[in-house]
Amino acid sequence: MQLVPFAAVLKRKLKLSNNTLQLSFQPEQLSNGAFSFTAGQFIQFIFEIDGTTYKRSYSIANSPENFKLTGLLDVAISFVRNGVASSFFQHAEPGVKINISGPFGALTLPETLPGQLILAGTGTGIAPYRSMIPQLKALTAKGTPITVLMGFRYREEGIYCADFAQLLNIKYRNCLSREPSLNTAENEYAGHVQDQFDALNLNPEEDVVYLCGNPGMIDDCVTLLRDRGLSPRQIKREKYVYSGH
Repeated sequence: MQLVPFAAVLKRKLKLSNNTLQLSFQPEQLSNGAFSFTAGQFIQFIFEIDGTTYKRSYSIANSPENFKLTGLLDVAISFVRNGVASSFFQHAEPGVKINISGPFGALTLPETLPGQLILAGTGTGIAPYRSMIPQLKALTAKGTPITVLMGFRYREEGIYCADFAQLLNIKYRNCLSREPSLNTAENEYAGHVQDQFDALNLNPEEDVVYLCGNPGMIDDCVTLLRDRGLSPRQIKREKYVYSGH
C-alpha cells in the first residue's frame, strides 16, 4: 500500500456508456518501488477545486496482469448530477496530473473456494470483478462454478458486458430494472440482481457471494442472503457512496 499519495498522469479517456467514462492513469515513478495491487482493490483520488481538497475512491477496473503490461490503471467513473468529481473528471484532459493513494480494500479473491462464487454488482460496481478476470479463469479451471450478476437500469448504461460474455464456463446475467424490452439471447433479465438468487441453488454452507455498488442493493442482498442461511464470512461487500460534495 502506498501510504503517501503519488502523482499519476491521465493518459486516455474512453466512453463506456451514456453515463460512464473509463479513465486510464499512469503512475509516476515511486520512491519506494513500483505500484502494485490485488484484483478487487480500489484507489483514492485527491484533487483540489477552488482551494478545496476532495477525495474520491474508485475500484481498479483492469487486472494486475494488464497493469504490468500497460503501466496504466483503469477506473470507471459514472456521472452524478451536480457531482464535483463527475464535473472534474468529465473536463479533465489527457496530460493532467492527479494525486492517488492506495490501494485499499479487501474485496479480493482466495485461491480456492469450497462452493460456487457469485459476483453481484450494479453500475461501476462491476469494475472490480473485471479486474478479477484472470483469477476467475483460474478458479473455473479448478472446477469452481461462477456466476456474475450485473445490474443496470437500462441497456445503454451497461459497461464491461462483453468482457464477461466472452468468458467460457462463467455464467453471467445482465439485470435491467427499467428496460422495456429484453434480449434473452444476450442474457438480459428483468429486475434487479437480488431477484436472481432464487435461481442459483445457493448452498448456505459453501457458497460465497460478493456484493459491490449501490448501498441499497447491498443491504437488500445481505438481508436476503442471511435469510437463506449464509453467514457473514460468506458475504463480502463494498458499498459505493455517491456524493455531490
